Amino acid sequence: MSSVSRTSSSLGNTALRGFGGLASGIDRDALIEQMTARTTSKITSKKQAMTKLEWKRDAYRSISNKIIDLQDNYLSYSATKSLKNSDFFAKNQVSVQGDPDYTKYISATGNADTASRVSVLGVNKLATSATLISGEKKTDSAITLGGISASDFSNKEIKTSNLSGTKLTFGTYSITDKKFTEEATFTFPTSYEKKLDNGKTETVTIDYTASSDKIVEQLNEALDSQGFLGKDGKSGIKFTLNGDQIQISQTPSITDKGKSYVIRGTSSALKSLGFNSGNMNQDEIDNGISLKEFNDHTSSFEAAAITKQPLSGYLKGKSISVSYGGQTKNIELIGDKEEIKDFKAFKDSLQNKLDKAFGSGKVTVGEGQNGSLTFTAKDNKQTLQISADSKELQNALGITSTQSNKISTGSSLWENRVKLGLGKYNTKEELNDALKNFTVNGAKIDNITADTTVDGLLTAINNNKDAGVTAIYLGSENKFVLSSNEKGEGRKITLGADPNDTADAANLIFGGVSTDGTDGEMSILYNGVQTTITSSSNTFSIDGLDIRATNTFNTGSATAEGGVSFTASADTEKVTETVKKFIEAYNAMIDEVRTQATTKPDSNYKPLTDDQKNEMNETSIKNWEDKAKEGILYNSSALKDLDNATQGIFSSMMMNGVSYDDLEKIGISFSDDYTAGGKIVFDEEKFKTAMDSDPEKVSDLFTGTHGIVNTIDSTLSTYATRYASKNGNSYGVLIEEAGSEKLSLTLTNNSIYKELKDMQETITNLQSQLSTEQDRYISQFTQMERLINQMNSQSSYLSQLGG
Repeated sequence: MSSVSRTSSSLGNTALRGFGGLASGIDRDALIEQMTARTTSKITSKKQAMTKLEWKRDAYRSISNKIIDLQDNYLSYSATKSLKNSDFFAKNQVSVQGDPDYTKYISATGNADTASRVSVLGVNKLATSATLISGEKKTDSAITLGGISASDFSNKEIKTSNLSGTKLTFGTYSITDKKFTEEATFTFPTSYEKKLDNGKTETVTIDYTASSDKIVEQLNEALDSQGFLGKDGKSGIKFTLNGDQIQISQTPSITDKGKSYVIRGTSSALKSLGFNSGNMNQDEIDNGISLKEFNDHTSSFEAAAITKQPLSGYLKGKSISVSYGGQTKNIELIGDKEEIKDFKAFKDSLQNKLDKAFGSGKVTVGEGQNGSLTFTAKDNKQTLQISADSKELQNALGITSTQSNKISTGSSLWENRVKLGLGKYNTKEELNDALKNFTVNGAKIDNITADTTVDGLLTAINNNKDAGVTAIYLGSENKFVLSSNEKGEGRKITLGADPNDTADAANLIFGGVSTDGTDGEMSILYNGVQTTITSSSNTFSIDGLDIRATNTFNTGSATAEGGVSFTASADTEKVTETVKKFIEAYNAMIDEVRTQATTKPDSNYKPLTDDQKNEMNETSIKNWEDKAKEGILYNSSALKDLDNATQGIFSSMMMNGVSYDDLEKIGISFSDDYTAGGKIVFDEEKFKTAMDSDPEKVSDLFTGTHGIVNTIDSTLSTYATRYASKNGNSYGVLIEEAGSEKLSLTLTNNSIYKELKDMQETITNLQSQLSTEQDRYISQFTQMERLINQMNSQSSYLSQLGG
């Protein structure tokens, strides 16, 4: 039921429905309130009764929820910390004993009985995965920056974008309110996520120095990737190229027909898009530039969006990232305060910076055959990488995103094709065709193309469960290593749709020396008999005991005394902590039952009406209602029965053969305070001692047919349970009375709900009766006011005649 509605009996501004004493001078509304006070009082009284019933419902639910929580957490086999399962108390903590030189390689879990009868004499060999190590891949003697040479340094002109990072803000402008309402702002991005036909996405870096039509194509893809303005059926924005001018148009709208967007005049991208306000006045610009106004006032897109400057000037303040010997440094190409006059001075400056970064002579700056700038690693075994973070700088330097003397895992298969052994493919189309059936262990690795990065290829292989391998690139060795995810004999790694085709793309990249998997072998003494067992996973299982080995060894002994043996014990700390928390939760429930059942209500505190609440602050209201809720379940027969039942739990156990002395020995006893309502007293130290010495006894007292858990569970289930089938098809007495949020079906199927529903119907009828009474009295008073008015008019007329 919803919360109780307002209890005020005020008529409000009833003068709107008649004459409110203008002629008679009578306070009509006050009189009507007095005349309908009996009905209003009935409504108020009924609402207060509803409030008390809701409090009663909530009090019942608080107790039933605590009972269900006990069952969910401790009293069922599926409980998160089940005390019903004897395995929880068992000796399941297996420890190793023996020479530390051997025990450090062994761990075990499982059956305690088996553990006492087994010792490990040695691990002859470990299980291994199948492996495939590729041949060493091609290493370049030097990294060449094809965009920088002596000639380039003097003559090359670099294009830079004025558009990247700028913003266009779209919205609507109200001439009436003189207010611009922002809908969305588009920031010209450096990259965006493009959806592929296969449902996946790839990151596309925008080249703002490319041809105008290419830029427009990528910008529209970027708009689409953001659902720009075109979300929820609204109109979107798109760019087009008209000659050498960029234009903006609005896509057809669905839900906002007729709505036209304008561009905020302060948008930082306007100038770079070639917009020139021309003869537009400032008011027109401030009101928002319509798309037509924008399109009518643009000049050459390339001239506005691109700035050209000499290479030497462009490189000022720009940096590249250089990695060598496990270190990565940012190297400034030309400092803002440096005066670099020629190519030689540029090389000398770079060499000096690299020497400071990595040590003298580690990375050498040179000049290639065509005069291009080169970088050479002193130790060719080390990986040397050079990268530039922006497409613009990459174009200027003449490199891909990452240039390396070895395979660059962040670059595409096409860019790495020679180093990968794929040099025979002369075009991307040829390479794409070769990659269509890229197969590992008979599993086709889908969506591999020439543009897939090396990292992307390795990830695709590793994510393919059917391939069943892990693929990595060892930069130090410049080799690929594939290993089977499962160990043991019979594991193999094959490449290609036809493993015999050594010219297959998978074989060209990964082909090398393969080794099949092997089983592990352990020598043990079991029940005095020496035997050898094998495993494909390095976990050796013997009758419920799992022994894990991490290295080989031989104890040189044929007896248990000379090997690695095992002892088992219960997890005393874990069990003790769980039992302690269970008893705390159980006692908290008992406390609440006892308090609710024995606390007498104070008749001076009733539910507050809305008028009363309006005169009090929140703290006063809370304090009042807390007092009014006390004793809400006093004399409840269900609660009295529950209180008696919990007090009788230990008696029930004794009657069924459980020894109270045995319970006391494990630290469990019944409170001798009769007012405690059946609370359990827990002696933690006694319990720990019992768990260490005799966990089987503790388990029996808890999990036995008439033990603590089953007795408490069967007692409490009569009053609340999640499973009606275990309780005669009933969710329990308390839930039948008030329902529970934990059982949604019971929220509208309980006694209190039905009572509340009946009360609400009574209140609705009373409110209808009140409205009828008010209308009748208003009508009568209105008729009286008319008659008085008529009499006053006649009296005035007669007075005038009498002169």
